[in-house]
Amino acid sequence: MRTPRHYDSEPVELTVGSRVLTLLRVKDLERHVDRAALLRDETEEPPYWAHLWTGALTLACYLEERVECHDLQVLDLGCGLGLTGIIAALKGGCVTFADKESDALVFAATNAQQNGCGPFVTRTLDFTKEQLSQRFSLILGAEILYDQPTFAALASFLVQHLALQGVALFADARRTNTDDFYRQLEQVGLRWEREDLQEREDRLPLTVSIVKIYWDDHGH
Repeated sequence: MRTPRHYDSEPVELTVGSRVLTLLRVKDLERHVDRAALLRDETEEPPYWAHLWTGALTLACYLEERVECHDLQVLDLGCGLGLTGIIAALKGGCVTFADKESDALVFAATNAQQNGCGPFVTRTLDFTKEQLSQRFSLILGAEILYDQPTFAALASFLVQHLALQGVALFADARRTNTDDFYRQLEQVGLRWEREDLQEREDRLPLTVSIVKIYWDDHGH
């Protein structure tokens, strides 16, 4: 399939629980772009969305093993290649893939289609200044906490889009100091709790936090 801006692409096989998925990704990204440069936004192309971050795999596995998605309205926020939304869709969720980069949505849609997902929606969205017209029972964010000036806007976006009994699940590998994001959540009336999971990245240990975000009156 033709990919945006003539990116060279290649399939990569991933195992998530008992599922084996094939994801189309930008070819040779690992060789040409390091994570630190991506986080500093010092690269032109491929951008942040094109990297398959460890936290996305962690959140995908968490979804597969521990989260009921059937018939839920799901938002994959900053979806990138679409991995977490694909797992939610395969588990019966009604998924909207959203990213501020239209190129990411082409990859996410292609990946959703080739992995057998049912109907889904793609939306170009900058959560710092745009909103959607609905609330979601499940909002997913895999390593989207990398730009500190956006934390307040992201907390406000969750207030506007998280259903009363809904849950947001974020994967946070703390590649930057994310403490302010959690303060922002508390200021807008959202509660949060986290579970630290031990992963490996480039043969080194990495802690990825799965953060559950919910309204103050949401029962456990």
